[in-house]
Amino acid sequence: MPYVPRPPDTIKCAHCKKPFERRHASRKYCSNSCNVLASYERTGYRGEPRATRADLERTVAQLMALANVKPSLVASKPTTPKPAPKALTKKPAAKAAVKPAAPKPAPKAPTKKPAAKAAVKPVPPTPKPAAKAITTPKPAKKAAKRTVKKKEPAVRVIRL
Repeated sequence: MPYVPRPPDTIKCAHCKKPFERRHASRKYCSNSCNVLASYERTGYRGEPRATRADLERTVAQLMALANVKPSLVASKPTTPKPAPKALTKKPAAKAAVKPAAPKPAPKAPTKKPAAKAAVKPVPPTPKPAAKAITTPKPAKKAAKRTVKKKEPAVRVIRL
């Protein structure tokens, strides 16, 4: 007997109450998102809880207690590193009059020397491989029939 699809049935979604056509009797929701949202409502899911500042401070205090660290040694606010002190240097005595430096001469353009001519040897053409004769594969040899030795049934020894 050929397969006959089920005729569509119009019902209301169990979550959003909108009418929709279903082809399977077990379908209660119009879409996957309605199915997920209805599941969240049944189980009381409200999303992942977000950590607050108080939660983070409590966690830091617990970790410090485990590590035996005094809370006074830990800064509550992040601090920026202070710049390193400048090295002490001597002040220049007195500024002498500075004469402008003479301009540097422009670099000379490189000159090309004629390259020595190398002897060029002609390359002989590569010989083409000879055409191979077409051969047919040889028929495979028939394998000799192997005889399989039958194993004797194991003998059980019952000791009393």
